[in-house]
Amino acid sequence: MLKKKIKLILRKNLSDEIFIKISGLYHLGYLMNLKKPKTFNEKIQYRKLYDKNPLYSLCSDKYRAREYVKEKIGEDYLIPLHLVTKKLTEKQWNNLPNKFVAKANHNSGPVQIVKDKSKTYYENVAKELHRQLNEKFGILTIEYYYEEIKPLIIIEDLLMTKKGLVDDYKFHCFNSKGEFKCIFMYDYGKENDMKDYPRQMFDENFNKLPFELSRRDDGKELEKPKNFDKMISLAKKLSKDFDYVRVDFFEVDDNIYFNELTFCHACGFQSFNPREWDYKLGSYWDQKINNDN
Repeated sequence: MLKKKIKLILRKNLSDEIFIKISGLYHLGYLMNLKKPKTFNEKIQYRKLYDKNPLYSLCSDKYRAREYVKEKIGEDYLIPLHLVTKKLTEKQWNNLPNKFVAKANHNSGPVQIVKDKSKTYYENVAKELHRQLNEKFGILTIEYYYEEIKPLIIIEDLLMTKKGLVDDYKFHCFNSKGEFKCIFMYDYGKENDMKDYPRQMFDENFNKLPFELSRRDDGKELEKPKNFDKMISLAKKLSKDFDYVRVDFFEVDDNIYFNELTFCHACGFQSFNPREWDYKLGSYWDQKINNDN
C-alpha cells in the first residue's frame, strides 16, 4: 500500500519521461534511453510515450477485443460470456452461475475468481469491481490508450481443469518485414498458487531458452502443450497488425481459449536474467522510431 501511495505521488509531480527513468532504475537497474531504445523494456516505454495506434485501445478493451478476435480467428476461441454491465447488482449476481470470473475491461486486474458463489459474498466482489471501475489505470501506468476505454464489468466462464485453475500460455509476437518470431512464456502451477508461480521461456519450436523473465525457473521439465502449434498459428494471425504484441491463451482439454492482447508487457519494467536477453528481445522488435520525438 505504501509503495502504491509513493507511486501516485511521483506520478502527480513528475513528467512521464522522468517517472519512467526513475522507475527503470528502481526495477531494472539501468537508465533507460527513451530516444533511441534498444532493449525490450525501452521499446515498450517508447511505445507508451509516442505510439498512438488506435488499435491499442480497441484490443486492450477486454470486451471490445472479442470482436477483433472473432474477426481474425473466429468466435470458437472466445470464453463464454455471461454478463456485461456498468454496475453489478445483487439481482444480476443471483442470476450468475455458481462459478465464474469477474473483471473490469479497462485494466490488468486483479480479476475476481469465484469458485463457489454460495460461499462468496456479493458485497465483497461488487465493492472491489466498482473500485476498479473508478481506477485511472492508464494514467498510473502511462498507457494512455486505456483511458479511451469505457469502463465495464464483464463476467465470463471460469475455466478449470481436474487439477484446478488453468495454466497461462503467453506468446510474445514480433513481426518484422513479413517475418514472424515468437517467444513462448509458460506460466504454470497456478492451480496451487496464483502469486508465486514459476515461469519458463521457449522459442516457437518449444526449445527452452536460457533466461528468466521476472519469475523463477524451477527447473521442472515441462511437456509441450497439446495445442502448442495451433496456438502459435493463432497468435500469428492475431499479431499480424502489430510489430509487437503479447497474445495470451488458455487450454482446457482439446480446447483453446483467447485470454487477452497486451501491448506493454509488465508496463515495460520486467527484469531479464541475464540482462543480455533484454537486448536480444529488443533486437527482435522492428520498431519505427521518430527522430523528432
